[in-house]
Amino acid sequence: MEHFIDALGEMCPIPIIKAEKKLKKLKAGEKLVLETDHSCSIQSVTGHFEGKYGYQCKIVEVEEGVWQIEIEKSVPEK
Repeated sequence: MEHFIDALGEMCPIPIIKAEKKLKKLKAGEKLVLETDHSCSIQSVTGHFEGKYGYQCKIVEVEEGVWQIEIEKSVPEK
């Protein structure tokens, strides 16, 4: 299942905070798509979730100056 957060017009750390709250509610294997228009958020968000949690992130520029960051919540290691 895929979930969506609109973070257009919001600067870090707001997108990270919103994503953290939403990801806590998701099950392993679910995806969160965060849409942003701040290029600095791309590195901040992906760096945070890849570095801290090991989640895979994918970035797609959906239109000029607007990106969607797809974050997949990993299955916990046993």
